[in-house]
Amino acid sequence: MYNTDLPNRAELPSSGQLIRSTIIAIIVAAVLLVAIVLPSEYGIDPTGIGRVIGLTQMGEIKISLAEEARIATEAETARGTFGGAAIPDQPAATTAPTATTDGSAIRTDEMTVTLKPGEGAEIKLEMVK
Repeated sequence: MYNTDLPNRAELPSSGQLIRSTIIAIIVAAVLLVAIVLPSEYGIDPTGIGRVIGLTQMGEIKISLAEEARIATEAETARGTFGGAAIPDQPAATTAPTATTDGSAIRTDEMTVTLKPGEGAEIKLEMVK
């Protein structure tokens, strides 16, 4: 199972080369953090590059969705309901259950959500098997 020869000492990088490569990797990681990760994940854009390539908007949307989810969770906790299908201020319109051929009832719900530009909504359901 031995297919490759071990490199000799002359082929290995020196300590100076390893330190230089490590410093370059740290600088590249810092630039990527500031220019790409912060705008796209947190909406923070200290360089302005994120706004130019559209990453800041993506980060702002993520932040607003997280805030909406936090508010919804707090509202559900205050009401004592979890996993409901209705969005606050938008009640679900429920139709009467209809019977199937085997006698079990099928429940049908319908909900209309109207969103303005830049808005988002998340709907979670819990279904019984």
